[in-house]
Amino acid sequence: MSSRPGSPGAAPRSGLRRALVLALDGATWDVAEPLMAAGRMPNLAALAAAGRRKPLPSTVPPMTFPAWSSFMTGVGPGRHGVFDFTQKEPGAYRVRFVHAGDRSGESLFARVSAAGGRVLVLGMPACHPPEPVNGLLVSGFDAPVSTGSDPSRASDPALYRDIAARVGPWMTPDLAASDEPDTGAASAERAAFHERARATLLARIARKRDFTLAALDALGAVELAVVVFAESDTVAHHYWRDHDPHSPRHDPGAGDARKSAVVDVYTALDAACGEIRARFGADAACFVVSDHGAGGASRRVVHLNRFLADAGLLARRRAAAGRIDGLARAARDGVVRALPPRLAQWAFRRARGAAARWESTVRFAGHDWARTAAFSEETNTQPGVWINLRGREAEGSVAPADYERVRTELVDALLAWRLPGGGGPVVARARPREEVYEGPFVERAPDVVVELALEDGYAHSLVPTPWNRPANGSVHTLADAELAGARGQGMNGTHRPEGIWLASGDGSASAANLASIVDAAPAIARAMGVPWRLDAPDAGGDVGDRGPRGVAAPYTAEEEAQVAARLRALGYIE
Repeated sequence: MSSRPGSPGAAPRSGLRRALVLALDGATWDVAEPLMAAGRMPNLAALAAAGRRKPLPSTVPPMTFPAWSSFMTGVGPGRHGVFDFTQKEPGAYRVRFVHAGDRSGESLFARVSAAGGRVLVLGMPACHPPEPVNGLLVSGFDAPVSTGSDPSRASDPALYRDIAARVGPWMTPDLAASDEPDTGAASAERAAFHERARATLLARIARKRDFTLAALDALGAVELAVVVFAESDTVAHHYWRDHDPHSPRHDPGAGDARKSAVVDVYTALDAACGEIRARFGADAACFVVSDHGAGGASRRVVHLNRFLADAGLLARRRAAAGRIDGLARAARDGVVRALPPRLAQWAFRRARGAAARWESTVRFAGHDWARTAAFSEETNTQPGVWINLRGREAEGSVAPADYERVRTELVDALLAWRLPGGGGPVVARARPREEVYEGPFVERAPDVVVELALEDGYAHSLVPTPWNRPANGSVHTLADAELAGARGQGMNGTHRPEGIWLASGDGSASAANLASIVDAAPAIARAMGVPWRLDAPDAGGDVGDRGPRGVAAPYTAEEEAQVAARLRALGYIE
């Protein structure tokens, strides 16, 4: 094991002030504040009493990859280049899976390392392959894993291997394998998942706590520790309807384990955070952050491509409508459902590049491009519409001279879209991408960025159009048996634009008031005494810098299959 320069709370040799970041993915004050007031989250309550807390606006959309990438780099998606788990390829009706090499800009971890500080980063999304740091960085859930975090997914494989030998791996994909609900499964099978997954989430928190404590012991004096717990996000996606009695997806027959799952996970996270802070040192600055918030889903799902077709902006091939994409989805899903995870990944690997290719077919197959002016990837993680622009797209139909007119008409149509029966708006905001983002990578975003409206405080879910079921229309109200969530039904808990921010302890006063998650890394760096300049090399303004230093190569075919299976199991892609 690496040499230990001192205990975790020892004075740093770099001259930097020490900081602990407790990153609770998807956490919301809507859950945490009542629990803090009731004495159920005493550690966060104590931090809040000694510091300041506020809602923290996320990125647009408020999603994991762009938000954590903004947290790391201090710049928005238009500058760091990460907008979603997948990226449409220029000039092609095809997507690829995004990785850390797509991210531009120097991370907080690299800056602290360059300043001589030792860092520990555990479970940060959008960090695979891991960048080299002075310490240890372990990639988050997007790291390709089949039976647990692999030492090769860490910046220091030998150190990771030594820690894992003592306490086990940082992560095992338990919910992505035997315990994850098959999104095509019968409702009874999905119900069985929800009855047992609470215990799995609590066990995950305990395992990650133990790994963190062991890693702090192994590294000794650490100037910056960032620990990401994804369980607050997962529990919201699967159990919000059981937590919230007012949810339109609420199940009054839910058992006690389901009803208490959200509270149980939040209280377990509070206890884990308390133990980690005690080991790190209570005198250090402490920040609690989430990448976005959480809330309930409505019982409606929306089909954006169906809306575009009804508006005359998208056309389907007459002979293929409902069949080509249906066959591709059936083939892909058949592999995922019929085979154990390792064999499914083997099947994708044998069909070289199959994961991205099949995903692309599902999203784009069956469209008549010559008669299509606009189309959507129909992903809830990046709601948006692309113009089928001639000269840019492979079979573009919209002349460049007509681009702005078509885009304006598209925005107007989206804003006029209403729920059935004269209800409220389906879309809250539809804006040209240049109004949402700035920087050298704006062209990676869809031409029109869409934000779906809330209905009585609950969010609609964007899911792929089932072309073989035309009666569904562009807005579909779910039946009672569909409310738990599955493929084509969305999840019963969804993201919200405001996460959490709490700053407490030495040096944190200057970091108390942030405008958005983009300001988090600069604030933490300054609290530590690390200078932050956006005009410095690799700070996000250099168009030529594609990816963090030392991060190579895209996913292999095998890794791509593993990542796709993981994202699909979590419900992020259909």
